Amino acid sequence: MRNEIILISILPALLLTPLVLAAPGEVDGKVTYVVDGDTFYVQIQGYDERIGNITVRLADVDSPEMNTTEGMDSRNYTFQVLNGSFVSLDLDDVTGKDRYCRWVAVVYFQEQDGTWVNFNKMLVDSGHACIWDFCNNEFDPHTWWNGTYPLTACIKCTPCKNISESCSDISILGSTSSRKYHYSCCRWAKEISPANLIKFNSSQDARNQGYVPCKVCCPP
Repeated sequence: MRNEIILISILPALLLTPLVLAAPGEVDGKVTYVVDGDTFYVQIQGYDERIGNITVRLADVDSPEMNTTEGMDSRNYTFQVLNGSFVSLDLDDVTGKDRYCRWVAVVYFQEQDGTWVNFNKMLVDSGHACIWDFCNNEFDPHTWWNGTYPLTACIKCTPCKNISESCSDISILGSTSSRKYHYSCCRWAKEISPANLIKFNSSQDARNQGYVPCKVCCPP
């Protein structure tokens, strides 16, 4: 009877453990060296270190350059959180690597309670990186904050296409039916219904109201 009671008491924990420990990424590994705030080496689990040591670049965030005080602070933050820790990588399925042959990924690390944390988001929330939403990968950092960027986050942008050089009206417009803001000459701005049109005083004004830059015209 006593053994049955013990088995019943530990069974929920045994059932829960795989769910808590399940890694959200596609591959797992150990961080072996931190280059800067958004770049580090990962020894992929199950491979010889001569083969499995890859360079990872955090997707859609950008930390300051290492020749600045902010850059050193960002690197130190990443080092303290990740160095020597096991991480789970959600690799970009669109381009895979960037032009420097670094694997682009959203990186998750596990806290003591077993939950997995999005480190890309964490680096921005800590003030050690900006959001830089590249349009050539599978990720959308907007979803990391449930569709609304934090007002404290700095935002960079890489346009997929340049706006027309003949554009003379540089007003910043948005729509009540979306959370994007545009240059007025952007093709998407021209499709906004007059009933939904919003005109902002500046890009900062748009961001303060929870809007994010259009990936096509890429306003500041």
